[in-house]
Amino acid sequence: MNAEIFLNSLIDFERIRTFDYNFKLANFRRFLKTIGNPQEKLSNVILIAGTKGKGSTAAFIEAGLRRCELKTGLFTSPHILSLRERIKVNNKEIPRQDLNRLANKIKKPAQKFNITFFEALTAISFLYFLEKKVDYTVLEVGLGGRLDATNVVKPKISVITRVGYDHTNLLGTTLTQISKEKAGIIHDKSFVVIGKQRSNALKTIKSIANANRSEYLEVEKVIKPAQIKTDLSGTEFYLENTGKFEINLIGRHQVENVCTGLTVLNYLKKQDSRINDRKIKQGIETTEISARCQVVSKKPLIIVDGAHNPESVQALSDVIKNIIKKKAIIIFGASSGKLVKKMFKILSPVTSRFILTQSDNPRAIPSGEIAKIVSQFNIPFIRTNSVKDALNRFSENAPLVITGSFYVASEALMLLKKKKSI
Repeated sequence: MNAEIFLNSLIDFERIRTFDYNFKLANFRRFLKTIGNPQEKLSNVILIAGTKGKGSTAAFIEAGLRRCELKTGLFTSPHILSLRERIKVNNKEIPRQDLNRLANKIKKPAQKFNITFFEALTAISFLYFLEKKVDYTVLEVGLGGRLDATNVVKPKISVITRVGYDHTNLLGTTLTQISKEKAGIIHDKSFVVIGKQRSNALKTIKSIANANRSEYLEVEKVIKPAQIKTDLSGTEFYLENTGKFEINLIGRHQVENVCTGLTVLNYLKKQDSRINDRKIKQGIETTEISARCQVVSKKPLIIVDGAHNPESVQALSDVIKNIIKKKAIIIFGASSGKLVKKMFKILSPVTSRFILTQSDNPRAIPSGEIAKIVSQFNIPFIRTNSVKDALNRFSENAPLVITGSFYVASEALMLLKKKKSI
C-alpha cells in the first residue's frame, strides 16, 4: 500500500483553511487502544510545545542524546522536503517500506475512528519507535498542546519553548490563553523545562505546573550564555563550566534553543550515566536543520526561513539587520490564520521590496489578499501566484530571503535544489 495516498485521504488540518479547535483526544485514545496502546510503552518521552523554537529545540535534544550513542526517536512537523522526515530513528527517515507497512496496519481502525492525517502519522511514529526499541522518544507538538495528538503520552519531561502570538483564531488572543493551551502538556507530578518567556506566559505556565504538582526549571535561571557572536557560517557563544559552543545554525535566537535543549539534557544526565557533557556538546555543535535561516546560496545570497509568526519573524529580522547588514528582497507567503500585518510591520524596515506569493497548500492566503495588507506599508511590492513565479521574478544582485510559511520554504527549497542552487 502507498502510505502517502492513504494518509492524504484523511482529514488534514494542515491543508484546511478554517476549522474548529475542538480535537477529540478521547476518540484518538480509542483508536490507539485497537492497535495496542503504543503510547503507553514508549521509552523516556520528551514532549515539546511552544510558539517559537520547538523544532530546533527538539533537534538539539535528539542530537545530544544520539551522540551519546543512545537510540533516538524524533517526531516533528511539518516536513520540508519529504513526509518521511517527520519520523526519524537516529536521525534517519523512516524507510518507505516501513511507512507503507505501518500505514497498512492502522488503515482499517483509522477509517473506523475517522482519525486525521496528523493523528495517523503520530500513531505510526509510536509504532515505529517501539519496533526500533528507542532509548529516548522526542516528540514535537503539532498545534497548541492540550488537545494535540502527541499529548496522549506520559512524558518524562515536558518542555515549553517561547510562547507568542500564533494561531490566535484557535488558541486565544492573549498570551495567558495561548500559554494555557501550550501548558496543557504538563501532566500530574511531571518534570517541566520552561524556556525564556514573557512575564504573563511564565506566570501562567508556572501556575499550571504547580496545580499539577510538577517540578519545573526555568532555563534563564540555570543557563546564562555569554559572548554571543553570529554570522552566515553559524553562531558561537560561551557557557560557564562548558566553554565555547560553535553551532551551525544562524542567529542569536538559536542560542536560546540550545540552552533549552541543554537544560533538558543536563537533567537527564543526572539519571543516565550514558549521557555526558562532551558528547552532548558534540551533538549540539553538529546539528543541522532545514529552513531555519538556511543559506542555500552565497552568490547571490539566498536564505530560506520558515518563520510564520511575529516571534520567529522578529528573529529573522534581527538576522537580516545584524548579519546581512543590508536590506533584503523578501519573497513572502503565509497561511490563513496568521498575523500577517504584524509580520509585515517587523519585516518592513529590513526589506527593499516584497515579492508576494502563495504556496500550493489550500491554506495559503492568496497573494492578492496579502497585497492589500502590504499596501498599507510604504514598501514596493510585486504580486505572484506561485513560489516558482516568485523565484523567477528575482534577478537582482541583492540578498534574497524567502519566508512566511514552512510551505513556502519547502517549495522554494525543492525548486532551488532543481536549479542546483543548493
